[in-house]
Amino acid sequence: MSDQLPDLAATRLAALCLNRRGRPRGLTFDDHVVRGGLILDLAVCGALTLTDDAVEMDHERAAEIGLADVAAQADEGDGSLQDWLDWGALGFDEWVGRLVQAGVWRLLPWSPLRPFRSYDDGDPARTEADRARGRAGGPDADASQQTLAVLAVGKVSALSGKLGQPPSWVLAGLGEAQWAGELVVERLTELRTRMRTNGHDLDGPAIGDPG
Repeated sequence: MSDQLPDLAATRLAALCLNRRGRPRGLTFDDHVVRGGLILDLAVCGALTLTDDAVEMDHERAAEIGLADVAAQADEGDGSLQDWLDWGALGFDEWVGRLVQAGVWRLLPWSPLRPFRSYDDGDPARTEADRARGRAGGPDADASQQTLAVLAVGKVSALSGKLGQPPSWVLAGLGEAQWAGELVVERLTELRTRMRTNGHDLDGPAIGDPG
């Protein structure tokens, strides 16, 4: 397992899907959030690139950051990245299971105060910093591309602050991965609208609630 696993955007986004007691918010939409984060992880690391003709996957590069199986799934068959983001088999629960197995997260023991499944994400200070950045909204010249990926997906997923579109400086800061950020943001926005129209519950308790 790659030692980069804790720092991936998908991992940090999954942590934002927990409330402060470590309980998942339990939304179907979070499956899409995790897959969107993984697409951006692949693009930021250079495994997923956009050429004049197509989107190309470098499976060796994906393996270097521990995402060989993710790259294989996203690149399988004739489907597009959007199709995988919509329907991919890997979702929030599967990703969390991987994090627990790798020792990045810890499943917390049952207690009367925690009667539901809950987790220690391993880096609560960074998770709170990600929430704070999402609420601040202003440009952050020191933000890494992984942090910008978290900000982009978090904004369209109501993971920190008010739901909306990420500021232009967030996507521009992704550099050569900007196309992937735009793709994920656009698709998540479409999915959120479609799921609301079809009556799916996307709101749930606010992430800061004690829950």
